[in-house]
Amino acid sequence: MLLQKSLQCYGREALTHIFSSKSMSVTTFIAKRYMQAGRDNRFFSWISVLTIAGVAIGVAAMIVVWSVINGFESELRRRFLEANAHIMAYRFPHGISNGDHWIEDINKDFKNVVTGVSLFVHYETMARKDSILHGVLVRGTDPKMRESVQSLAPITRPKGAIDILQQEISDAATGKAPPELPSVIIGSGLLSLLSAKVGDTIELVEPTKESLAAMKPFKVVGVYDSGLKHYDNKLVLMSLPTAQRFFNMGKKVTGLEIGLEKPWDSPKIAEQMSAKYTLSIKEWQSFNRPLFEAMQMERVVILLITGLIAGVAGFNILTTIFVAVSQRQRDISILKALGATNRQVLTLFIKQGVYIGIIGGLIGMVLAMAISAILERYQFVD
Repeated sequence: MLLQKSLQCYGREALTHIFSSKSMSVTTFIAKRYMQAGRDNRFFSWISVLTIAGVAIGVAAMIVVWSVINGFESELRRRFLEANAHIMAYRFPHGISNGDHWIEDINKDFKNVVTGVSLFVHYETMARKDSILHGVLVRGTDPKMRESVQSLAPITRPKGAIDILQQEISDAATGKAPPELPSVIIGSGLLSLLSAKVGDTIELVEPTKESLAAMKPFKVVGVYDSGLKHYDNKLVLMSLPTAQRFFNMGKKVTGLEIGLEKPWDSPKIAEQMSAKYTLSIKEWQSFNRPLFEAMQMERVVILLITGLIAGVAGFNILTTIFVAVSQRQRDISILKALGATNRQVLTLFIKQGVYIGIIGGLIGMVLAMAISAILERYQFVD
């Protein structure tokens, strides 16, 4: 019997004195002993083991699920911020004819929050490679200007592809004739859809007033890989002067890309710009608002599910304590006879539940770290 061992360890008089002095050392000792298997409590010990396993699985599930969700959202936002300016100001379809003036005004009016402003041209057309035809989004940009907004180098390959577009801009500024075969960087998904590769020539449908569409050739010098399929499957990146010539825009641009010191302040800054300027203003979180709203709803659902998991784990611990109380009626009577108060008896079983929770939680954390390491190493989901 457990209490017989306790009596041998402490002695009857010592136990009576300890209980009468309201010491908690004996309750701790007995609670720990109740966690161990013995001839008279093997059934209860198995219940404890199963409860610890349930708590461990619940803790591991909560940690892994929230780690995956938070990691997914963080990675998605990082990709959006790499692919998009924090704020876009545009006037579509007529365009902006005095882009440099707008850059000067924005930098002056919002100098404490804006990191830079870049001009861009943005239109839709069709791309063709041999017999394959696909709809594309053409984006004309100035890589050097856009560096102050968001660098394109991390999401383009090979290294130096962006420099080729920048060289075309430098040549245009010095009055050199435009190249017969202008350069483009196309999305990684579009590259596969067109069965093309770096160095190949693709054709874009050139805007014309004539009934027959004209095709203009371009050389693929690089690949755009943002990790966002709706960009990678459609985007064609070219230098700003090349895009202006291709769409017959003269010196006009579609709009401006604006970078911020703190991207999370974009809704507030965009609202201030909308009130101040006669331009259409859109901030990066509104580009894919339905997706972000769906992710927020997903977090609520997962919170409810993990809450249920935690509730089940807590209920298992509570059930284990009730079983312990029902099986230890004789021990409780002996403890009361030795001078234990109701509070000390209650504390004994509460400590047992706490030990189960701590052990299960620690095992669950180790299990969660192991699962997370496996997920990170083997990349089951791209």
